[in-house]
Amino acid sequence: MSSADLRYPRPTILADYARAGAGVLLCGAPLLLLEVNHWLALVLGAGFALFALFLVRTALRHRTRYLLTPDTLCADGPAGTLVEWNRLDRLKLSYFSTKRDRSDGWMQLSIGSMGGRLVKVDSSLDGFHDIVERAAHAAEGAGVTLSDATRANLRAMGIVVAGQEESV
Repeated sequence: MSSADLRYPRPTILADYARAGAGVLLCGAPLLLLEVNHWLALVLGAGFALFALFLVRTALRHRTRYLLTPDTLCADGPAGTLVEWNRLDRLKLSYFSTKRDRSDGWMQLSIGSMGGRLVKVDSSLDGFHDIVERAAHAAEGAGVTLSDATRANLRAMGIVVAGQEESV
């Protein structure tokens, strides 16, 4: 396996910037331009803070690139860290549904190696499947116990890890 330089797609990042900017504007403008009652100001202030945090998160994702190598996954950016596959000790693959029938949604991978910070990437990242596959095989080699939900999500992606078959 060779190295891969992975990033979130530009259209995804731009859409997140637009959503965050609209939220900051729609919640912040009334606070600056209108005289609003105390309770409405509290709600708008909370909305402003949430959208501002989303804007910061989007900027971090925009500035971070992920280097996938046979030995590591390096998050190279403002909040960068390194996951060494041979020292992997945490793996969680979560599915977040956007519809009641679970027909649409996204996945998020959380991984970490001993002594390192957790790296979280979601399924909109180019090369997400490659990272999940590499992490699953590293977890298999390291004997990391996977939750039932993680095993089910790996199966849904077509990734089979020996010793992690569905429990009966």
